[in-house]
Amino acid sequence: MTTVEEYRLLGFTDADREDAEKFEADPVVVAELAGQIRAAIGTFPAEGESVKMPDDPRNTVAALLETLPDIRRYHQQRGISDEISWATLADLGKQLDVHRRTFGEYGLATHWWLGIHWTGMIFALGRLQFMLHQVPDSNPVPGTEPGEWVIGVHIPETGPLTPEAIDDSFAQAREFFPRVFPEYPVKTATLGSWLLDPYLLDNLPQDSNMVRFGRRFTPYGVPRDSQDSAIFFTFRSHDLDHLDDFPQDTTLQRLIVARIKAGGTWQNAFGYLRL
Repeated sequence: MTTVEEYRLLGFTDADREDAEKFEADPVVVAELAGQIRAAIGTFPAEGESVKMPDDPRNTVAALLETLPDIRRYHQQRGISDEISWATLADLGKQLDVHRRTFGEYGLATHWWLGIHWTGMIFALGRLQFMLHQVPDSNPVPGTEPGEWVIGVHIPETGPLTPEAIDDSFAQAREFFPRVFPEYPVKTATLGSWLLDPYLLDNLPQDSNMVRFGRRFTPYGVPRDSQDSAIFFTFRSHDLDHLDDFPQDTTLQRLIVARIKAGGTWQNAFGYLRL
């Protein structure tokens, strides 16, 4: 049974906690999913091979709560502090809140994403999250060998990307991974994001936090069209048919809409930096 304090540490809002306690899950589905999560903890599956989370948030959230002691035990065995452990797992509450703000109801559209947290692949270190994984053959990083371990950078919705906050996150990562995972040596960080779209970096003010963050990374690979990413992460909406309804209060908001209206397409681009 999940306690009120655990719900708080997991980042649940009161509304999401009440719904999580109210909705009945399928015990058979939950038991099967919980077993898959426990078996995958610490295994670092290849891209696309992680635990398959069901769309139904009742079953997914119930299984994640059921296996909370298991992932917490793994963190402790690895010497990961309670602060980092809870900050990492609190992404569950944040994703539930994003769903409610986007769709107006309880749910977990990013159900697939939480499997990464609950199997011990990703960690919140200050402003950024870092995921330990191997270089994919489909998009090799320059200067790395096949199968080499790297850390993928992820950017949660937790505040501005100030240079000081980013410096602190990378400093934590440089200490954390050699200490906690010495058998998986890493020397490179990677990022795949619409924040690296060259058009974005060239057309926002060059002294903005977002541009200074993006310029840290050396581009590689071929950008991929991702119109929805720019819309969703800027406006928390998937509606591309009502651009005039989106707020236009910031330079970023205006740039996102103006490029689409002009017939442009936002893209996810790729970059790396040496640790």
